[in-house]
Amino acid sequence: MQQKNQKIINILVIAIVIGFSVLCGIKITTLKFDYDFEAFFPNEDKELELYEKFRQDFEYDNEFVLVALENKNGIFKKDFLEKINALTNDFSKLRYVNKVMSPTNLKLLSLGGLAPVQTRVLHFDDPELYSTDSTQIYSSGEFVGSFFPGNAKSLTIYIKTKDELSKVKSDSLGKAILNCIEKYKFDEVHYVGRIFAQDVYLQNLEKEFVYFLTIAFALVIFFLWLSFRSLYGIVVPISIVLIAIFWTLGIMALTGKPIDLMTVMMPTMIFIAGMSDVVHFFSKYFEEVAKGTERNKIYPLILKEVGFPTFLTLITSIVGFLSLLFSSIKPIRDFGIYTSVGMVIAFILSYTLLPALLYFFTPKKLVKVHDENNPTNNLMRKGLFWIFRNQKTIIVLTLLLVVVSIGGMSRIKINNLLLDDLSEGVKIKQDFNFFDKEYSGVRPLEMKIVVKDKNKTIWDYKVIEQLNGLDAFVKKEYGAGFLYSPASLIKSLNSSMNSNAINQLPDKEDFEEITSELIKNKRNKDIKRIISSDLKSARISAKIQDMGSMKVKEHNLKLKEYITSNINPNDLEINITGAAHLVDLNNDYMVNNMIQGFAFSIIVIMILTYFLHRSWRMVLVFIMPNVIPLVIMAGVMGFMGIELKSATSLVFSIAFGVATDDTIHFISRLKIELGYGKSLMYAFKRTYFETGKPILLTTFILMGGFMSLMISDFQSTYYFGFLICITVIIAVLADIFLLPVLLFAILGGKDK
Repeated sequence: MQQKNQKIINILVIAIVIGFSVLCGIKITTLKFDYDFEAFFPNEDKELELYEKFRQDFEYDNEFVLVALENKNGIFKKDFLEKINALTNDFSKLRYVNKVMSPTNLKLLSLGGLAPVQTRVLHFDDPELYSTDSTQIYSSGEFVGSFFPGNAKSLTIYIKTKDELSKVKSDSLGKAILNCIEKYKFDEVHYVGRIFAQDVYLQNLEKEFVYFLTIAFALVIFFLWLSFRSLYGIVVPISIVLIAIFWTLGIMALTGKPIDLMTVMMPTMIFIAGMSDVVHFFSKYFEEVAKGTERNKIYPLILKEVGFPTFLTLITSIVGFLSLLFSSIKPIRDFGIYTSVGMVIAFILSYTLLPALLYFFTPKKLVKVHDENNPTNNLMRKGLFWIFRNQKTIIVLTLLLVVVSIGGMSRIKINNLLLDDLSEGVKIKQDFNFFDKEYSGVRPLEMKIVVKDKNKTIWDYKVIEQLNGLDAFVKKEYGAGFLYSPASLIKSLNSSMNSNAINQLPDKEDFEEITSELIKNKRNKDIKRIISSDLKSARISAKIQDMGSMKVKEHNLKLKEYITSNINPNDLEINITGAAHLVDLNNDYMVNNMIQGFAFSIIVIMILTYFLHRSWRMVLVFIMPNVIPLVIMAGVMGFMGIELKSATSLVFSIAFGVATDDTIHFISRLKIELGYGKSLMYAFKRTYFETGKPILLTTFILMGGFMSLMISDFQSTYYFGFLICITVIIAVLADIFLLPVLLFAILGGKDK
């Protein structure tokens, strides 16, 4: 009767699994890939509120495209300039384009009554004026670094796109821009912009989603074959984790969560964690079958000796991932949540579906593989005796490694580049670097200016004088180009009225004439880009090189010092803002979040360990072999120059959760053997045999899974895989060599 009930339960489990899998399969067809750059902004910061207000008053600072076109014979050639002008006109006709500025249509702002503003910067259709134009362009320097490079081998076209373009509209515009460029034969073409970067990221996400799983599968299949030498020993474990991944993706689809830069790694995480659960279950099951244990007694035994430790490893892994909830970045929090959900699903399936499958079929070949008289056990027996003979050597080597690693930790720098995620082989990254090298750069630099004096507006002469000094400082300090500001607008109009006053502020009489016309035309689109309609707020907008958040922060400090010393606080309030600025702030927040999350992980696991063992010494023994690998990993980061940023800061909490798994299995098994009344030495030997092989196998599986991340074109994903691989290797070595020494030091005294 009991066997019949067991059979019904197993059939019911399989039916439920099939039913929910069908539901998930239907929903997964609606799952989308998404890369929302702004989702990585810190979402509880006053800086975000400032930026959102800034965008409402003016425009989105990252909705633009820069196209650089090379002519290796020089840019002042009529055929080349005519192609530039034709391309400019083509761009202007495109849907979703607000404005196009290029060397062939550059002129000072056209305002009613001020005829001189119609003067062109470059008379592209008159070669006789090329010499004069080039002299004026490069002597004034106003457009050098923006539309003209220092080497005069290329020109740039600036395209201002409509704000908040959807993915479909962005793709449509990007394709249209490239189609326009293809009509003309230029020596080299370089283009950057959110619409192109977004497309590259999404294409890579879709590609790597498949790559990660494929490579992880191949490596895991290889290790499973080495361990079980059976098709069954490969198909069943992989089926369990595949279903867990399938269900998690289905839940994501049900909750409307797309696959983004973070969750693209999630299936690999679930695959690795789920495989570890299955391997421990499998190994114990076939060891007991090989011993001749009755089938109806095996499952309760597995729950006691493997199930509970595996449940503890699930908790520690989830603690590591849920520590990401300390992050202020939604995609990172979502990654922690959905990965945790997937791990829970994998655990449940390992102890429901796997027993159901084993109930209906258990191949004999696997039983033979788990015979105790095998080379692995003999090797582990020799290893254990070596460890106990060389305890002092192990302690000394560990201490030396820790000291050296602490030296490496001191070299770690906190830094972030906008397109740091992409490898140097990706075209948009190469083009980004081209603009950094040949022009002033692509990274937006934005400042919001608010007039505090109620009796003044932006067009007060003293206000403009202060802003003109600020412009000069920004150009010199940051090497800025594409600089637009109230002061630069006044100077441009003054230059058009007075050819001898290039790049200079007008005197008060001319200033009043210019500002009166500007006030009349305050609703002009070009004016509204930098000055609000009430004339009480404005912006300074520029492009700078992507020198990294560390250097930008240094420049920002100098800028704030300049503002404190040279700007009257009663007249103006000036704040740095913009998308790039928020990304830099996000990097700083992530490091703080990492410290909080890591502390949370350690505290929770320490409390859990204490309640299990009722000994603070055991807590110390448990923590040391798992913290030391993180110290060594941090040392590797420092010596290799791997910078601390959003992605690499995530590694510590997650790696700690992953690293504790083997320690839990080892200590739990040792405790069980001692509970059976075995001597300490015999308990150690049995623990090595019972847990050693599964630990080694799961380590290879972990490495295989995380190594698959190292093929990524995203630098953050590559380093994520690389650093966790290092941690896993050091952690298993610590569990094999250091943990027995520490346990023997504590338990040996009690045994005597």
